Amino acid sequence: MKKGIDKKKYDRIARVYDLMESPMEIFALSKWRKELMEIVDGKNILEVGIGTGKNIPHYKDWRVVGVDISRKMLEKAAIKSRHIGRELDLVVADVEALPFKDESFDGIISTFVFCSVENPLAGLKELHRVLKKGGKAYFLEHMRCENDFAGRIMDFINPIFRAIGPEINRKTAENIRKTGFKILEEKYLRTSVFRIIVAEK
Repeated sequence: MKKGIDKKKYDRIARVYDLMESPMEIFALSKWRKELMEIVDGKNILEVGIGTGKNIPHYKDWRVVGVDISRKMLEKAAIKSRHIGRELDLVVADVEALPFKDESFDGIISTFVFCSVENPLAGLKELHRVLKKGGKAYFLEHMRCENDFAGRIMDFINPIFRAIGPEINRKTAENIRKTGFKILEEKYLRTSVFRIIVAEK
Protein backbone atom coordinates (compact mmCIF):
# COMPACT_ATOMS: atom_id res chain seq x y z
CA MET A 1 0.00 0.00 0.00
CA LYS A 2 1.23 3.47 -0.80
CA LYS A 3 2.67 5.19 2.21
CA GLY A 4 0.70 8.39 1.60
CA ILE A 5 -2.67 6.72 2.10
CA ASP A 6 -2.05 3.72 4.30
CA LYS A 7 -5.40 1.94 4.41
CA LYS A 8 -4.32 -0.35 7.25
CA LYS A 9 -3.16 2.62 9.33
CA TYR A 10 -6.54 4.34 9.02
CA ASP A 11 -8.33 1.08 9.77
CA ARG A 12 -6.25 0.75 12.95
CA ILE A 13 -6.89 4.27 14.24
CA ALA A 14 -10.55 4.57 13.17
CA ARG A 15 -11.79 3.70 16.67
CA VAL A 16 -9.91 6.60 18.30
CA TYR A 17 -9.58 8.99 15.34
CA ASP A 18 -12.23 11.47 16.47
CA LEU A 19 -10.79 11.55 19.99
CA MET A 20 -7.29 12.16 18.63
CA GLU A 21 -8.41 15.12 16.57
CA SER A 22 -10.94 16.57 19.02
CA PRO A 23 -8.66 19.40 20.27
CA MET A 24 -8.13 20.66 16.72
CA GLU A 25 -11.83 20.29 15.91
CA ILE A 26 -12.81 22.32 18.99
CA PHE A 27 -10.15 24.95 18.34
CA ALA A 28 -10.98 25.68 14.69
CA LEU A 29 -11.68 22.82 12.31
CA SER A 30 -15.35 22.25 13.16
CA LYS A 31 -16.07 25.95 12.61
CA TRP A 32 -14.30 25.87 9.26
CA ARG A 33 -16.16 22.73 8.21
CA LYS A 34 -19.48 24.42 8.96
CA GLU A 35 -18.40 27.50 6.99
CA LEU A 36 -17.53 25.36 3.98
CA MET A 37 -20.77 23.35 4.10
CA GLU A 38 -22.80 26.55 4.07
CA ILE A 39 -21.56 27.50 0.61
CA VAL A 40 -21.84 24.08 -1.07
CA ASP A 41 -24.29 24.16 -3.96
CA GLY A 42 -25.93 21.24 -5.74
CA LYS A 43 -28.15 18.26 -5.02
CA ASN A 44 -26.02 15.26 -5.98
CA ILE A 45 -22.83 15.58 -3.90
CA LEU A 46 -19.68 13.48 -3.62
CA GLU A 47 -17.55 13.74 -0.49
CA VAL A 48 -14.09 12.27 -0.95
CA GLY A 49 -12.11 11.18 2.08
CA ILE A 50 -15.24 11.29 4.21
CA GLY A 51 -13.39 9.49 7.02
CA THR A 52 -15.46 9.13 10.18
CA GLY A 53 -18.04 11.58 8.85
CA LYS A 54 -17.08 14.80 10.60
CA ASN A 55 -18.89 16.87 7.96
CA ILE A 56 -22.14 14.91 8.14
CA PRO A 57 -23.77 17.07 10.87
CA HIS A 58 -23.34 20.09 8.57
CA TYR A 59 -24.93 18.54 5.46
CA LYS A 60 -27.90 20.27 3.88
CA ASP A 61 -30.63 18.70 1.76
CA TRP A 62 -28.29 16.79 -0.54
CA ARG A 63 -28.01 13.27 -1.88
CA VAL A 64 -24.49 12.36 -0.73
CA VAL A 65 -22.09 9.63 -1.76
CA GLY A 66 -19.13 9.40 0.61
CA VAL A 67 -15.93 7.60 -0.29
CA ASP A 68 -12.92 6.66 1.80
CA ILE A 69 -10.05 4.21 1.45
CA SER A 70 -10.70 2.80 4.94
CA ARG A 71 -13.67 0.54 5.59
CA LYS A 72 -13.33 1.04 9.35
CA MET A 73 -13.54 4.82 8.96
CA LEU A 74 -16.68 4.39 6.85
CA GLU A 75 -18.24 2.26 9.58
CA LYS A 76 -17.84 5.22 11.94
CA ALA A 77 -19.39 7.52 9.34
CA ALA A 78 -22.34 5.16 8.98
CA ILE A 79 -22.96 5.28 12.74
CA LYS A 80 -22.95 9.10 12.66
CA SER A 81 -25.34 9.24 9.74
CA ARG A 82 -27.79 6.83 11.37
CA HIS A 83 -27.60 8.72 14.66
CA ILE A 84 -28.79 11.95 13.06
CA GLY A 85 -31.18 10.28 10.62
CA ARG A 86 -29.23 10.99 7.43
CA GLU A 87 -29.26 8.66 4.46
CA LEU A 88 -26.09 8.48 2.38
CA ASP A 89 -24.20 5.97 0.29
CA LEU A 90 -20.76 4.99 1.56
CA VAL A 91 -18.22 3.44 -0.80
CA VAL A 92 -14.73 2.08 -0.15
CA ALA A 93 -12.62 3.70 -2.87
CA ASP A 94 -9.33 5.44 -3.57
CA VAL A 95 -9.67 9.06 -4.74
CA GLU A 96 -7.07 8.29 -7.42
CA ALA A 97 -9.43 5.73 -9.02
CA LEU A 98 -13.04 6.68 -8.32
CA PRO A 99 -15.64 4.05 -9.36
CA PHE A 100 -18.04 6.56 -10.95
CA LYS A 101 -18.91 7.58 -14.48
CA ASP A 102 -17.79 10.89 -15.95
CA GLU A 103 -19.81 13.92 -14.82
CA SER A 104 -21.74 12.04 -12.12
CA PHE A 105 -21.95 14.79 -9.47
CA ASP A 106 -23.16 18.40 -9.15
CA GLY A 107 -20.63 19.19 -6.43
CA ILE A 108 -17.68 17.67 -4.61
CA ILE A 109 -16.53 18.17 -1.02
CA SER A 110 -12.94 17.55 0.10
CA THR A 111 -11.73 18.42 3.60
CA PHE A 112 -8.12 17.75 4.60
CA VAL A 113 -7.69 15.04 1.97
CA PHE A 114 -4.99 16.18 -0.42
CA CYS A 115 -2.30 16.38 2.25
CA SER A 116 -2.40 12.57 2.33
CA VAL A 117 -3.18 11.40 -1.21
CA GLU A 118 -0.05 9.77 -2.64
CA ASN A 119 -0.50 11.34 -6.09
CA PRO A 120 -2.56 14.51 -5.60
CA LEU A 121 -2.65 15.39 -9.30
CA ALA A 122 -4.15 11.99 -10.12
CA GLY A 123 -6.75 12.43 -7.38
CA LEU A 124 -7.68 15.93 -8.49
CA LYS A 125 -7.99 14.76 -12.10
CA GLU A 126 -10.47 12.14 -10.89
CA LEU A 127 -12.50 14.83 -9.11
CA HIS A 128 -12.50 16.87 -12.32
CA ARG A 129 -13.61 13.82 -14.32
CA VAL A 130 -16.60 12.89 -12.15
CA LEU A 131 -17.80 16.49 -11.69
CA LYS A 132 -20.42 17.83 -14.09
CA LYS A 133 -19.50 20.70 -16.40
CA GLY A 134 -20.12 23.91 -14.48
CA GLY A 135 -20.13 22.04 -11.17
CA LYS A 136 -18.00 23.14 -8.24
CA ALA A 137 -15.52 21.42 -5.97
CA TYR A 138 -15.24 22.71 -2.40
CA PHE A 139 -11.94 22.26 -0.57
CA LEU A 140 -10.88 22.83 3.02
CA GLU A 141 -7.16 22.08 3.03
CA HIS A 142 -3.86 22.85 4.68
CA MET A 143 -0.87 23.44 2.43
CA ARG A 144 2.54 25.05 2.09
CA CYS A 145 2.71 28.60 3.46
CA GLU A 146 3.19 31.25 0.78
CA ASN A 147 5.62 33.13 3.02
CA ASP A 148 8.99 32.04 1.65
CA PHE A 149 10.73 31.66 5.02
CA ALA A 150 7.84 29.75 6.61
CA GLY A 151 7.51 27.65 3.47
CA ARG A 152 11.16 26.64 3.64
CA ILE A 153 10.74 25.59 7.27
CA MET A 154 7.75 23.46 6.27
CA ASP A 155 9.83 21.87 3.51
CA PHE A 156 12.58 21.08 6.03
CA ILE A 157 10.32 19.40 8.61
CA ASN A 158 7.96 17.76 6.11
CA PRO A 159 9.83 14.39 6.17
CA ILE A 160 8.96 14.08 9.86
CA PHE A 161 5.26 14.55 9.13
CA ARG A 162 5.54 12.35 6.07
CA ALA A 163 6.70 9.51 8.31
CA ILE A 164 3.49 9.90 10.34
CA GLY A 165 1.13 10.32 7.38
CA PRO A 166 0.11 13.74 6.01
CA GLU A 167 2.40 16.12 4.19
CA ILE A 168 2.52 19.77 5.24
CA ASN A 169 4.07 21.38 2.18
CA ARG A 170 1.69 20.43 -0.62
CA LYS A 171 0.91 23.20 -3.13
CA THR A 172 -2.73 22.21 -3.34
CA ALA A 173 -4.10 25.44 -4.83
CA GLU A 174 -1.54 25.20 -7.62
CA ASN A 175 -2.39 21.53 -8.16
CA ILE A 176 -6.10 22.33 -8.39
CA ARG A 177 -5.37 24.77 -11.22
CA LYS A 178 -3.07 22.29 -12.95
CA THR A 179 -5.84 19.70 -13.21
CA GLY A 180 -8.25 21.90 -15.15
CA PHE A 181 -10.24 23.63 -12.43
CA LYS A 182 -10.85 27.36 -12.34
CA ILE A 183 -10.52 28.71 -8.80
CA LEU A 184 -13.43 31.04 -8.06
CA GLU A 185 -12.67 31.73 -4.40
CA GLU A 186 -9.65 31.24 -2.19
CA LYS A 187 -10.04 32.27 1.44
CA TYR A 188 -7.16 32.20 3.92
CA LEU A 189 -8.29 30.94 7.33
CA ARG A 190 -5.06 30.73 9.34
CA THR A 191 -2.36 32.57 7.37
CA SER A 192 -2.02 30.99 3.92
CA VAL A 193 -1.67 27.47 5.35
CA PHE A 194 -5.37 26.74 5.98
CA ARG A 195 -7.68 27.70 3.14
CA ILE A 196 -11.16 27.30 1.74
CA ILE A 197 -11.09 26.96 -2.03
CA VAL A 198 -14.05 26.88 -4.40
CA ALA A 199 -13.17 25.64 -7.89
CA GLU A 200 -15.32 25.21 -11.00
CA LYS A 201 -15.03 22.70 -13.81
